[in-house]
Amino acid sequence: MSTFPNGLQKSFTAQEVDAWLLAAQERLAQLHLHATNPGHPFALHEAFTAMSALLQESFEEVRVVSESTREWSHSVRGEAADLRTHSTQLRARGAALLERMAQFAPPPPAAMQEAESRMLALFKDDAGQRQA
Repeated sequence: MSTFPNGLQKSFTAQEVDAWLLAAQERLAQLHLHATNPGHPFALHEAFTAMSALLQESFEEVRVVSESTREWSHSVRGEAADLRTHSTQLRARGAALLERMAQFAPPPPAAMQEAESRMLALFKDDAGQRQA
């Protein structure tokens, strides 16, 4: 887990991080065993040096993962802002469309009944005048 030659960093899955942590713990256990080896006079010094290197590597890996997570988070926040803007635009377009379409909406039932009543009254008046 590290930086690519072109400077870009790979994003890591939880499984990759868990695998790396497990490998680091196994390496640490091996170093502890090596440090307690009674037959090797410099085992403690070698183990301490290796543990220091492992710790430095761990710090670098955590830094890389942290930076990758920070970049991903920044990207997601940007995408969320873009989606909110797009959603707002779509809602505004929908409201404008509804306003324009309102002129084509049928009148309410009460208005229809009133118009029908007036038409019937006109026909009755017209029919009554023809008979007279």
